[in-house]
Amino acid sequence: MAMSLMHLTFGKSSFKFTNIKCKDHDIDFAHFDRCKLLVIGRGVVSLDIKVDLYKTPVSNVSLNIALYKRASGYRPFLYNITQDLCAFFRNRKRYPIAKVLLEIFLSNTNVDSKCPITEAFEIKNFLLNEESFRLLPIPEGDYLFKMHVFAYNDLKATVEVYFNRKDGLLF
Repeated sequence: MAMSLMHLTFGKSSFKFTNIKCKDHDIDFAHFDRCKLLVIGRGVVSLDIKVDLYKTPVSNVSLNIALYKRASGYRPFLYNITQDLCAFFRNRKRYPIAKVLLEIFLSNTNVDSKCPITEAFEIKNFLLNEESFRLLPIPEGDYLFKMHVFAYNDLKATVEVYFNRKDGLLF
């Protein structure tokens, strides 16, 4: 029995964290207290990060954010931006690409969206879902979200979050 492509429709996509790597570049400034993925249930994985800051307040923070897609190794995909975090907090609408990329994670943190940053940074039990990527449609595949964190123009930390996206098919 042959099925025509006209009868196939796409269902919900599934997103899943597959790996995380965190690297301290200046342990006198900050340290990753937690950097791990937690299996909540079958096929459900959450992200858990906590960074302790030793030199507060931090009023000069920049992020280099890049998205990579796996294709014979991880290759740059769509975005690679550098953003002054304090300028972003002052006016999110002015930086639409940063807004889309950062709000996926910032909505699940303890950061109060203003500078200076005075407390530990924490993401707890963060789950990826289709709604997270509503403004950033990406095709099925394996991805790497890499973020370099700079404070006072000096590299302080690197976070690499690996995830995959699979399309669901309904007949």
